[in-house]
Amino acid sequence: MPRNERILIILNPSSGVVSKDIAASVIFQKLRRHFDTVSIINSNSPAHGSEITRQALPHFDIITAFGGDGTINSIAGSLVGTDKTLGILPGGSGNGLVRNLGIPLSWRKALDTLVQGTDTLVDVGKLNDRFFFNVAGVGLDGLIAKKFNLQSRYRGIMPYVYYGLKGYFEMPSFRVRIRMDDREYIDDEILIVAFANFKQYGGKAVIAPFASPVDNHLDLCILQKFSLLGGGLNVQRLFTGNIHKAPFYRGFKFQRLVIESLSGVLPSTIDGEYGGEELSRYTVETLPSKIRIRVPADCRLS
Repeated sequence: MPRNERILIILNPSSGVVSKDIAASVIFQKLRRHFDTVSIINSNSPAHGSEITRQALPHFDIITAFGGDGTINSIAGSLVGTDKTLGILPGGSGNGLVRNLGIPLSWRKALDTLVQGTDTLVDVGKLNDRFFFNVAGVGLDGLIAKKFNLQSRYRGIMPYVYYGLKGYFEMPSFRVRIRMDDREYIDDEILIVAFANFKQYGGKAVIAPFASPVDNHLDLCILQKFSLLGGGLNVQRLFTGNIHKAPFYRGFKFQRLVIESLSGVLPSTIDGEYGGEELSRYTVETLPSKIRIRVPADCRLS
């Protein structure tokens, strides 16, 4: 059934999922039967994707990111606070946001979500002046993202595992002061501080079992330094949804916080991408119901 909508697909050719020419042909043939207008354009960088999105706002109802979490972030950032809908076709390694939303991991099957899905409003996170939609963080996960983005020639879960183990030995634990809503929290021997809008990073690694993108809060997840011998077994809880039961894990709900490192600057990650400039102070807040996303009709966010 026609949706009487205009849809734009922004494709990241470097995602490596499929030939961009094949993808464009399949997408156009599928969607032209259901939408008034179908346009497809390639982006050559996150900044380019953001620019395309901003220019497209007056002309399209749905703007769809075809790529990984970084591509999705660059496009979604220009849709925050608008009445336009974000569509997603998965084309990355971890596909964190895709998994959290229940969108099929096959981009061909995900086309059905664009046609048959429903639109829902979800919260948005903000780390300093940058939006995030899934998970942001500082510490070891920032270092992993830095090495993965700047050094790895490979994609998939194994480079994350490699850089995670390497980073564990390279990065010293750190001490932080957190001013969170109406309280102050100081902790030391920290390895990771994550800010979660959804439950999992990607690759089925659940960092925030109680996170919800519709509760007007973010989840603060603190992982203290642990020994690989004993703590390594507890890390398996990341993949069973029980990381909150590990003795080195702490979790809190919050709306706004300021985190200060008492141990120097910290690398950050935003939706799986390296955050760039490393700082000792970060402000994090939630922006309730600030983006509209097309999800499967049977998706129930809670």
